[in-house]
Parts: sequence; structure tokens; C-alpha cells
Amino acid sequence: MGLLRQRLDHADLTRWAFAACLMLGGIFVDSGTAFARCEDAQDLLSTAAVFRHHLACQLDGVPAGGAAPRCIPPALPRCAAALSDQITQILLGDGNLPVSDASPKALRCQRQILDAGVRFAQKRLAERARGKRNSRAGRALNRSIERGCAGVVLQRDEAGHTLPRVGGSCAFVSNRPGLLLDTTPLSRCLRATLEGVVDDLAPAPLRPNIVLILTDDQRFDTLDVMPVTQALRDEGISFRNAFVTNPVCTPSRASILSGRYSKNNHVRGNGAFARFDSSDTIARWLHDAGYTTALLGKYLNNSELLGLEPPPGWDEWKSFLEASGGEFYGFRINDNGVAREFGDEHYSTDWLAEQAVQFVRQHSDRPFFLLFAPFAPHGPATPARRHQGSSSAMVPHRPPSWAGDTKGKPAWVRFSKKIAGPQWTEKIDAFRQNQLETLRAVDEAVEQLLETLERSGLTDNTVVVFSSDHGFLLGEHWLWGKFSPYEESIRVPYILRYPRRYPRPQVREEMVLNIDLAPTFMDLAGLEVPDGLDGASLGGLLDGAGDPWREEFLIETTGEFIVRPSTSVRTDRFKYIETQATAGVKEELYNLVRDPYERENLASQPAYKRVRKVLRERLERLRAP
Repeated sequence: MGLLRQRLDHADLTRWAFAACLMLGGIFVDSGTAFARCEDAQDLLSTAAVFRHHLACQLDGVPAGGAAPRCIPPALPRCAAALSDQITQILLGDGNLPVSDASPKALRCQRQILDAGVRFAQKRLAERARGKRNSRAGRALNRSIERGCAGVVLQRDEAGHTLPRVGGSCAFVSNRPGLLLDTTPLSRCLRATLEGVVDDLAPAPLRPNIVLILTDDQRFDTLDVMPVTQALRDEGISFRNAFVTNPVCTPSRASILSGRYSKNNHVRGNGAFARFDSSDTIARWLHDAGYTTALLGKYLNNSELLGLEPPPGWDEWKSFLEASGGEFYGFRINDNGVAREFGDEHYSTDWLAEQAVQFVRQHSDRPFFLLFAPFAPHGPATPARRHQGSSSAMVPHRPPSWAGDTKGKPAWVRFSKKIAGPQWTEKIDAFRQNQLETLRAVDEAVEQLLETLERSGLTDNTVVVFSSDHGFLLGEHWLWGKFSPYEESIRVPYILRYPRRYPRPQVREEMVLNIDLAPTFMDLAGLEVPDGLDGASLGGLLDGAGDPWREEFLIETTGEFIVRPSTSVRTDRFKYIETQATAGVKEELYNLVRDPYERENLASQPAYKRVRKVLRERLERLRAP
């Protein structure tokens, strides 16, 4: 048993709490804020060698009366002078901790939290001094807290404090008295926060790994069949108002990679794949900054026509060779410049997951960028054989706009109703079931990826984003597919988890876009965001920098099949659409607060004349070159 644990086991707990309070008199410094960085690895090794004894002396060395300490703590390097204060604030909370009426189990848990956290910090300091990016100390912290805090019920003492407690960004885990303490989010948050403290001390900060999981045609409301991805959302940051700027496969993916609207990256439709400048992408920028990069899965539609040479900036390239960008069984892959064919014994999502796990394992010693892009749930939406029928008991999808009144809609929407056919409902329901079943394999792939990051000690220092290239309409407004500017077509799931920088779960309401991903990755990597991007980094938004966030964005689509081209502006309250047509309705205006399903076109109503005029002007500004 370590020195700190021995001292706390035998020290008077009131004196221990009093000493903690003395230490908490300074200004609180949470993870992500800074000490002066240590100049070299030797300072980290010196800190690791004496830190545990230093903290034990401080906690157990101040008598209740406030006399001089019984032991003199060893000196820490100057760069780590405030380390003990910060660690104590994180592990014990930032207030008085009276313990006279606390249960023995709660006190044991509090001591275990402190001991496990100190052990982790000490080991992590030594690992960073040896140049280790990944952490082997984190799993020990998890086990220790799970063992020492199992079955502990949070309680409030006479002074109004909750015990056991922690401070800083992790305080949310232990602030609900009467409930059973959930050790999993507690240990994860503490580990990530302490990782940030150590990184603040290191001579150079770690650049995070980046994993972008990008599905194809996935609606924003389909995570119910993906429990692992739901858990990722609950651990990280969930954006409730996330959109793409062009709801078509190739244009959206070009915008994700470039951080630019279609008007500026010149890819407006699926047929414009050859116009994309593949040398000016997030992969190239990160690669040139020292990242190892990989694309596994879908790139752009028809990209097989560009040849087998991987685009610039990609170290690992395993992309689909199908015209639609992918397939489920019987798929073809461009494997680093070599065409390979796979038979019906291979399911593409599973094969890509194996490649992703292998990539993470092989490249954990340097920062990497992985774009994992399965074909699911794109049509034909063929589920893995093990998942066929797994969603057969689903409730039919019937939102208020499903097969709704087409009054006030453009001619192409009314035409969609005319050609629906007698079995239209059955076909859409069957397709939706298949889509949901394809997502089950994606969720299993997400689980494999997250488990590999955890086993490799990379979780806390890895940015994981889950999203889709666009949404999908399943009967709303008599439509089946994408290409249109309606909400179901442009809304996507959007989750970001980066524990070291954002250890606390959040739900955000701001409008975020696919074009924000590239600048966000550059920003979180500590790199300069290139000029001329239309997107903005989410870093400032999440850090609370106070800079104004967007109030509007542009939606572009060239349409396809019967869908007419259009441009639109969306705000947090309204959407204004201009459709290219020779006759019929050309303008649409929806009050999204009162009419979130876009059933009533207000463009011709006198009461909305001024709103329409203002939005037309804003649209003109947005779509200007």
C-alpha cells in the first residue's frame, strides 16, 4: 500500500479535510488551463518521483490547530509547483469536506478516489517523460475506483456537501445525493481531466488522434438501434441542430474534407467528383503536419473513374470502387492502389472495421487521422445476415408531414405524390427496416473501434466524431430519398467526444455544419486553420470563447431525378427556399418554430412579407461567389 494511502488510513479525517481546505484557498485551475510548461523530460521524471510524497506531506502534515507541518514536503520542479493544489481540487472537490457524519463506505470511496488519482498522475508523468503517447495507467485507475466505490450511495452531510465528491469538470458525477454513485463516468472523467493536467506540464502538448466515423444517408433520428453510439453521445458532446450544406453524397463529402461550401469547392452534384481539388483537404493538411492518415470505405461517388492512385495526403487508402461509392456484399476495394474484389462471404462494414482496428493498433505511437466511412445505411441497405429481421417489430414511421398535403409545395413535390404508386408505403417501410438493420453492424464497428482505443490507452487523447454525409426522407412530403432542402434531408447525427479537453458531457443547441469538421480538427490538433474556409472550428464554441456563432447558413443542391435544383437559407427560426423552375411554386418560407415539419408555405402571406424580403437578401449574400 502506498505512502499516501497509509497516511490517509491512519490520519484523523477531520485534519485531512482541514488540510485539503487550506490547499483549496488558491484560485481553481481546471484541466486545459495552464502552468508554465516544464522544459524537459527530466522535470517530469523529477515530479513523478516526489509528487506522491509531496502531496501526502501536505495532506497529513498540518495539525488541526494549524501549527507547522510535521513533515516538510520534498521540492517539486518550479513548473510543477502548483500541481498538488490542482490535483487535490480535482480529486477532493473545491469546498469543505466535513466527514464526522459520513458513512464508512463513502469515506473509503473518497480515499480510493484520491489514491487512484494520485497513482495515475504519477505514472502518467513518468510515461510522458519516456515519450509515451498512450497511457497504460488509465485502466488501473478505472479498476481501483470501481473496486473501492462499488455500491456507494451519494449522501449529503449536515453542512450541505455531497460525499464522496470530486471537483472541477467532474463534479457533475457526484452531485446528486440519494443516488448510487456511477463509477464508470466518474473514473473516465477523472482520468481524462488528470491527463489534461499532465499534458499542461509536459514540454510539448500531445496532438490528439482524430477518428471521423461517417455513415452514408443516415437520418438524425436513427440512433435508437445503435446502443454503443448512443453511449458515445452520452459521454461526449451531442449537437441537436446539426446539418449538411448540400444533401447529396459527393458534394457533402467534398465539403467535409475541404471545409467549404459547394459553391467554393466546385462540387455541386454527384457528377462533379472530378472537379474536387483532392490536394487541398483536411487529410493533406494533417499529413503535412505529421499525422498518419487513413481512409477506409467511401470516398466520393464515381471516384473509381479517377484511377487507382490514392489522392494526396493519405497514407492508408482502402476505398470502395463502386459508382455509388460502396456496396455491402460482393464489394470492390482500391487497396492502396491495387484493385481487390470480395465475395459474398465478406460484409463490407465488418471488413472495414477490421481494417480500422488494425490501423489504430499499428499507429498508436504517433498522431493519426482515421476516416472510417461505411456504406450503411445507403440503398440497397442490405443488412448483415446476422441482423436480418432484427428491426421487424419496429413502429411504422409516421411523422406529421408523412404523406402530407402538398399545397404550397413546388410542382416536383406534387408530382412525387402522383407517382407514389399503390405499394409506396410498404416499400418505404421495408427500406426503412433494412436501413436500421444495416446500422447495427455499424454500431458493432463503433464498439470495436472504441474498445481498441481504450485497450491501447488512447481514449482520452482521441477526438472521435460520429456523423453522416446527409439525411434521408422516408415519406415526408411524399418524398423518398435526399437531394432536397427539407429538414429530414439536411439534418444529421453529430457527436464529438474528446475527453482530455471536454471531459463533461454536453448537449448543444447551436447550428453546426459538416463544413465545421475540417477547421475543428485543425484547431483541436493545435494547427493553424487554413484561410478561406467557410466552416468554423467548434473549439471556440465549446471552450466558451464568447465569439458570436453563426445565425444562418446556405443550403445548395442541384437536385437529382425529379428533384429540382434550389438554394436556401436557414436560420434558427426560418427557412427560405428558392427553387429553379419554369412554373408553379418557386419560393417557400417556413416558420420552423411553429411548423418544424414544414407543412405550411408562408412565402405568399402578407404577414411574412418583410421576413421573406430579409431572407432573400441574406440568401443573395450567402450564395454570392
